[in-house]
Amino acid sequence: MGLDGELFAFEQQDTGPRRRRTIELAVVGDTRFRFAEAVERAQHRGSTPMLDRIDLYGTLELSSDEMPQFLSELEQMPAAAVDDGEHQLIEAVRSLAERCRDDRGLALRLVGD
Repeated sequence: MGLDGELFAFEQQDTGPRRRRTIELAVVGDTRFRFAEAVERAQHRGSTPMLDRIDLYGTLELSSDEMPQFLSELEQMPAAAVDDGEHQLIEAVRSLAERCRDDRGLALRLVGD
């Protein structure tokens, strides 16, 4: 089970919520399940309420307003990375989260397999 990070923007075609669509801007693919494993190790230790919300088999959409908390929790993860590949994925997701934090028109989606 991988956990992909997707940065996207909303495009509103009119005032109705059904007319809203998303435009994918960037993706961090977790084809070797490294980010998912890192998240799973970090979850449910009492200090990561945002990471605890992630369902490794579902989808979690986070707004730019949620990014400071998410980034704070991501900062704890690199120290526990088991190898460079896992560390690189954590940093790639962090980069997407920083872009999201800096632009209120963006959101971050975490998609589990």
